[in-house]
Amino acid sequence: MAVVSEPSRATSREAAVQIAAQHDRLALAGLSRLLGRLSVRSATAVLVAVAIVGALALHWVLGFIPGLEPDRGVYISASIVTILVATPIILYAQTLIRSLRDSRRALKRMTERLAVALDETERASQAKSSFVANMSHELRTPLNAIIGFSDVIRNASFGPVGNARYLDYARDIHDSGVHLLGIINEILDLAKIESGRTLPENPSPFALAPVLEQTVRVTKPLAQKQAVMVSVDIAAEHRGIELLAVERMVRQIVLNILSNAAKFTPAGGSVRLSLDLSSSSLAIRVADTGIGMSAEEIKVALTPFGQVDNPLSRAHAGTGLGLPLAKAMMELAGGQLSIKSAPGRGTTVSMIFPVVAVIPAALPAVAC
Repeated sequence: MAVVSEPSRATSREAAVQIAAQHDRLALAGLSRLLGRLSVRSATAVLVAVAIVGALALHWVLGFIPGLEPDRGVYISASIVTILVATPIILYAQTLIRSLRDSRRALKRMTERLAVALDETERASQAKSSFVANMSHELRTPLNAIIGFSDVIRNASFGPVGNARYLDYARDIHDSGVHLLGIINEILDLAKIESGRTLPENPSPFALAPVLEQTVRVTKPLAQKQAVMVSVDIAAEHRGIELLAVERMVRQIVLNILSNAAKFTPAGGSVRLSLDLSSSSLAIRVADTGIGMSAEEIKVALTPFGQVDNPLSRAHAGTGLGLPLAKAMMELAGGQLSIKSAPGRGTTVSMIFPVVAVIPAALPAVAC
């Protein structure tokens, strides 16, 4: 005779319970499908009839208990009460359940359409970014030729030019080509970052103070044209700081921010570049006394090709890529770009790098 262990019996009981529960779910699902094929009124009538039969059956069962024998009037009154109570409740429940089911179906269809639309949008965005990124050679090559040959002409490298006006034209062609090449480079850089096709560059330590001072020197001609004072404020203890990053990228980020600050600061204003180092981060800050921006305008300024509508933005032709490109490059370098501004109160842009990017010997001492 086989002996069944207690664990085996427990497992058998659990399996039996699961099978019974599954049969109950199947039965309820079948009943739901059956009622779903009927109209609300028909399904309500069926459920009320089931409730009446159940009530009468209960009274009939109770009639076998001594002392609880009901008379015929009780059966009639039980049926009437069941109809009066059950009908509005079941009718409301049926209407609510069907409404929720319709809402669930509509929500499911909407979710599917949104998923398809999102997928199509992402594919279109990737295709656009890939297309722009692939235009690098086709656009830069002829522009470099235009810039190079116009430079040869304006410098009269192979002999004097017959008419002096040709030199002016060559100078205009050269300057326009350089300007156009700068715009194309910004568009291509942003497109490459968005499409994930940016070639990785190995960061290397470099002295930060000289780079910042160089960006200020490059920006000064534009600032002088705008009658804006540009200054750099780096404390003596911070001049030895070295940053582990891509020097070219950091220089371009700071130049973009400084150029924007000089452009959008009215004559007589000032732009100040400073460096702050703490035990948790390193921040390069550019603060100006310009026209400032609201929170909504900051969102527009950080959007590619987005430009805030004001007299200074209309006076300076641009593509609206300076801040978006700086933000994308900061994120690519593992940092973040923070903007604090208010209309009429100037703007402060902070380029925050993680402390791990700072050479350990340059870190400030932390009090214990």
